[in-house]
Amino acid sequence: MNRIVLVFVPGVLLLSGCIRPHYVRPDVAVPPTYRGEAAETSGAGPSLGELRWRDLIRDERLNELIQEAIANNYDVKIAAARVLEARARHGEARSERLPSVDAQAGYNNLRTAQDGSAPLPAGYPAESDFTKVFSALGWELDLWGRIRNANAAARAELLAGEEARRVVVQTLVGQVAEAYFLLRDLDLEKEITDRSLKSRQASLELVQLRVENGYSSEIDLRQAEVLVKTVRAARIDLERQIEQVENQISFLLGRNPGPITRGRSLLEQDLTSRLRPGLSSTLLARRPDIRQAEQELISNNAQVAVAKAAFFPRISLTASSGFESAALRNTLDTANGTWVFGPVGNLPIFNAGRIRAGVRGAQARKEQAVLNYQRTVIQAFREVADSLAGYRKISELRKEQEGLAESLRNTVELADLRYRGGVSDYLEYLDSERQLLDAELRLVQLRRDEVTSVIVLYRDLGGGWQ
Repeated sequence: MNRIVLVFVPGVLLLSGCIRPHYVRPDVAVPPTYRGEAAETSGAGPSLGELRWRDLIRDERLNELIQEAIANNYDVKIAAARVLEARARHGEARSERLPSVDAQAGYNNLRTAQDGSAPLPAGYPAESDFTKVFSALGWELDLWGRIRNANAAARAELLAGEEARRVVVQTLVGQVAEAYFLLRDLDLEKEITDRSLKSRQASLELVQLRVENGYSSEIDLRQAEVLVKTVRAARIDLERQIEQVENQISFLLGRNPGPITRGRSLLEQDLTSRLRPGLSSTLLARRPDIRQAEQELISNNAQVAVAKAAFFPRISLTASSGFESAALRNTLDTANGTWVFGPVGNLPIFNAGRIRAGVRGAQARKEQAVLNYQRTVIQAFREVADSLAGYRKISELRKEQEGLAESLRNTVELADLRYRGGVSDYLEYLDSERQLLDAELRLVQLRRDEVTSVIVLYRDLGGGWQ
């Protein structure tokens, strides 16, 4: 007997080790630096992605909106509910490691026919009672790691759910900030359009006087009217966009559509003071989508071991104890006690390749998870590079646009003086004024794109969920 034990125990441990999953993070080529990283932003120091969104955004009203969105947004609530579901599955998987105990009680009343196919003996009662009370215990011996690996897979799924919730929060912070900056952009465009409308109405009155006194032609008056009506139409369209963006922000906040209180203007937003991407190697540990992909890989790796464990016998210890009696009042007498104890084994013999197919399926899902992790990492570095290039080029465009807008302001002043002095026709002033309005609106849009590009870079570097 001792020899059998000495052979059996090491064999069990050896086979258990053969199906134990050994997780190793897949190799992914990590670039030494981010492409497009400026020399002045490289080097050591805190990364932009390490900042909390409260420390990055200095508009108190925007911070309040983001906080409200995190608390009330439905996507965040759904993600949180999914985490609770994953936590429940983890608890269910973990409970299999402990014995299960059940209790049962029953009462039967049986009446047998006196003259049936098997007549009752004389004096034997036709009606009888039977009562039983017992408890049962079952405990599967996890010799091959099936329960342990299933528990590890459920835990990894729980952690992946947590990371998925952080991805939702991160995306939500970016969406609220981008929508808010768009709203402030439209507000500023509306201010510029209102100023242009007043200026064009004044020009229209001047042209009308010149036409009445014979200094200008009727075509100048019509052109001035077109200029005013064009700005009015643009103003109406801006009002439409402002209301729709307010509705969008309200939806992100979990509210019904309504007005949004503003904070700082677009020109007062400054997010570029700590624009440092940081070390590229830290991106893998900071971005929640990469961590989610890795936890999903860990879960699938453990599921392969669970599938392999099905090749080996499942051994359980079972026991039951209780009382049985034909008389209810004597049910709990010690003389009516009963028990049974013994191990139960279940070894698969033939299942038409079902277990082998399950292992192959688990291995294929693991391979998909490996590829998904590698793709997520490569995609992350691509997004950071795109964001750095976007911010750099938008900043250059904004500076060029500022110079263009200033040149057009001088052109409009000269064209106005030339028209009032009768040196040029109204068409020259009309063309220069239209170009100035377009340039000023484009400059506002570039300023918004520049601020938004910082938010996008912040999100791509793994910030926004802290």
